[in-house]
Amino acid sequence: FGEITQQIKAFFEILVKQSVDTLGAEPCEYAMIGFGSLAREEVTPYSDLEFGILIKEDNPINREYFKRLTSLIHLKVINLGETILPALNIPCLKSIDFFDGITPRGFAFDGAGVEEKGCKTPLGNGKTFELIQTPEKMAQYIAKDEEGQWWHEKEPHLPMELLNFTHLLGSNELTEQYRQKVQENLVTPYQEGLNLRHYLAKKHLVQEDMRTFDPSLGDLERQGMLFKVKNDLYRFPHLALDRLALLKEVVTLDTFGRIDQLNKQGILTSNAAEKLQDWMSIVLFMRLRTYFNCNAQREAMNPLIKPFGFDDPRLIKEQLALDHKALEKIKKIYRIYIPFYQAMRDFLAGHENNLSSSDLNDDSPQTQGYIALRLFKNQEAIKWFDEALEKDPENFKFLNELGLIYKQEGTLELAAQYLNQAREVALKSSRENKSFVASVYNNLISLYPDKVNFENAIDYANQALKILRELVGEDHPYIAKAYNNLGLIYHGQGNLKKAVEYYKKALKIDKKFIKEKPASVAVDYNNLAMIYLDQEDLIRAMDFVNQALNINLNFYGEMHPNVAINYNNLATIYQKQGELEKAMENAKKALAIDRKFFGKNHLTVATDYNNLGGICRGLGNLKQAAEYIQKALKIDLKHSGGNHHNAAENYNHLGMILYQDQGDLEKAAEYVHQAVDILIKIGDENHPHLATYYHHLGLIYLKQEDLEKAAEYVHQAIDIFIRIDDENHPHVATYYHHLGLIYQKQGKLEKAFEHINKALRLA
Repeated sequence: FGEITQQIKAFFEILVKQSVDTLGAEPCEYAMIGFGSLAREEVTPYSDLEFGILIKEDNPINREYFKRLTSLIHLKVINLGETILPALNIPCLKSIDFFDGITPRGFAFDGAGVEEKGCKTPLGNGKTFELIQTPEKMAQYIAKDEEGQWWHEKEPHLPMELLNFTHLLGSNELTEQYRQKVQENLVTPYQEGLNLRHYLAKKHLVQEDMRTFDPSLGDLERQGMLFKVKNDLYRFPHLALDRLALLKEVVTLDTFGRIDQLNKQGILTSNAAEKLQDWMSIVLFMRLRTYFNCNAQREAMNPLIKPFGFDDPRLIKEQLALDHKALEKIKKIYRIYIPFYQAMRDFLAGHENNLSSSDLNDDSPQTQGYIALRLFKNQEAIKWFDEALEKDPENFKFLNELGLIYKQEGTLELAAQYLNQAREVALKSSRENKSFVASVYNNLISLYPDKVNFENAIDYANQALKILRELVGEDHPYIAKAYNNLGLIYHGQGNLKKAVEYYKKALKIDKKFIKEKPASVAVDYNNLAMIYLDQEDLIRAMDFVNQALNINLNFYGEMHPNVAINYNNLATIYQKQGELEKAMENAKKALAIDRKFFGKNHLTVATDYNNLGGICRGLGNLKQAAEYIQKALKIDLKHSGGNHHNAAENYNHLGMILYQDQGDLEKAAEYVHQAVDILIKIGDENHPHLATYYHHLGLIYLKQEDLEKAAEYVHQAIDIFIRIDDENHPHVATYYHHLGLIYQKQGKLEKAFEHINKALRLA
C-alpha cells in the first residue's frame, strides 16, 4: 500500500504539472495536501482522489487561478473514464436520481453529490466551503468560522476529514503551517470542561458511527448478506483509531503505526495490537482484491456462492466469491471486531480500562453462533447455541435464536418449542426484558401460517403490539414487524382488506429505516405483491415483486433464499399472465437456489415443486406436472402429516391434473375433497383458496354431469367471498359464469340468465 500511495502521488503530480503547463505559472506559493486513505497510505488504484490546496496569499487572482487549475485537473481525471456521472452533481441528473450502471467507478474526484458528507476537493461542496485556502483559513474548518459558529455543527464530517492529511507537492512550509494551526485549534476550549480535541474524539458523531458500524450479527436480515468490504469490515477500525490517535495525540497517520503507538502508550495491550494489525492486514488485502476483481470501486463480497456449491463463473467473477479460507479470515475479524466495538463503546463512555485491559478476542459459543448465522451456516450455528445453552440454560436470547433457526430449517415443532421457552423465561425475568418478550411474541406469530401448536396468533400479535408501543412508540422497526405479522394472519385467513391495511402500515414505517433494514422493505413489497396477486391485479403485483427483487439482489446477490422467494412469486404472476415459459424459468431458478440452501426435503422446496407442477399443468405437460406435485406432497406429508395448506394445494393440483387429463374424474374429486377437508380442519373455512377448491369440485361434477353437486359446490365458493365481503373479486365473476352454465344445462334458464348477467357486471 505504501508503494501504491507513492505511485498515486507521482501520477497526481504529473496531472498537476500538465495542467500548470497549460495555464501558465502559479501566481503564488502553494501546497497540495491529500486526505483520507491517501493520508493513511491505504489508497487503492480505484480510490477517490481527496485533496486541498494551501495558498500563501488569498486574493481574487490567486483564487481564480487555482479554481481553474482544479477544474483542468478534474477534466483530466474524468477523461480517464472512471468517474460515475452522479458524482459530478449535475442538477438535471440529480433531480431524476440518475443511476450510472455503466461507468466503472474508479480513480475519480471525491463526489460532490453526497449531502453533509463534505467534498474533499478544492472546490468543496459549492455551497458552504472551499478547500483552496491559506493554512490559517483551512485550519478554521476544524474549529469556528468568522462568525463564531463551530464548523462541525454546519458540516459534521468536514473537520474530522481534514485532521488527517499528507503533503503531496508544493511548499512543505505551507503544509507545516497548516499542521501547526490545526494543533492550535484543537486546544480551543469547547464545553463541559472539554477542549475541541476531546470533543471531536469522544463525542462528535460517536452515536452515528456506533449505530452505523454496529457488528451485531443477531439480526436474521443480515444472514447471508453480501459483505461490503469497506463499510462492513474496514471503516470502523480506521474511524476508531482516528479517534484514539486524536485523543492521545498520536501524530503517525498510517494505521499500523498508530496501533504501535497506542500499544506503547498502554491504550492497547500487545495482544490487542497484534489482533488489530491482523484485522487490518486481512481487510486491506480484501479491499484491494475486491476492487481488482471488479476493475472498479465495487465492494461486494459474496459469502455463499462457493460454500453452497454455485459454480456459475459469471457469479464468481461479478461479486468476489469468498472461499473457505477467506471465510475463516472473516470469522477471525468478527472475533476481534465484536469485542473491539464493545471496548470502544465503553472507552468513549468514560470506561477507558475496558479497552486497555482487553485482548480483543471473543471466541465464546454465542459469538461463534452469531458468526455462523451471518454466513448462513445454520447447522454450525445450532451446535454453537446448544453449547452456549449448556453454560447458560436460562438465556432467552439463545433459545430465541434456536427457535428462529429451526423455523428457517422447516423443523417447526422445535421452533415453536424453543420460542415458547424463550417467552416463558423472559416473562420470569425483570421488566427490562419487555421488549424481548414482545419480539418473541412477534417470532411466534410468524409461525402462524405453518399452523404448528399455535392457536392464538391475533392475541399474541396484539400483546406484542401493546408492549412495543409502550417501549418504542409508533415509528419503529419492531412495530412494523408486528404490523407485518398481523397482515400475515389476516392474509392467511383470507381477509385481504385487513391484510393490505397492515402491510401498508408496515411499509410506511420500514421505509423510514431503509438504510438500516433494507430487507424489511423488500418483505413488505413482497407481501403486498401477494395481496395484489390474490386480487388479480397482476400489474401492481409485478411492480411490487420487482421492487423487492431489486432490493434483495443489491444486498444478497442472485443466490439467496430471499431472492428465491421473489423468483417464485414472479413465476406465479407470469403463470397468471399466461407467460408460462417465463414462469418456468423463474420457478426453476427458485428451486435451484432453495435446494442448495435447504436440501431436497424442505418445505420451501415443496413449495417450489408445487409451483412447477402448476406451470407444467398450464403447459399441458401433465405427466411432468404430476411428478412435481407428488414430490411436493411427499415432503409436505413428512413435515405436517397432511394438516397444512401446502398439502391441501398439492391435493388440489393432483385433482385438477386428473380433471384436465379426463382420465379419472372420481379420483380427481377425491383429491380435491382431501384439499377441502384439510382447510376446514385447520380452520380456513373462509379462505379464498377453499373457494377455489369448491369451484374445482363444481367443475369436476359438471364434467361428470352431476349438475346438482356441481351447482352446490360453486354456490359454496361464491358464499365464501360474500362472507368475507369481497363479492367483487374477479374470481366471483368466473364462478357466476360457470353457475349460469350449470343452470342452463339443468334447463333453469331464468337462473342461468341471472347468473350470467352477474358475471358480466363483475367482469
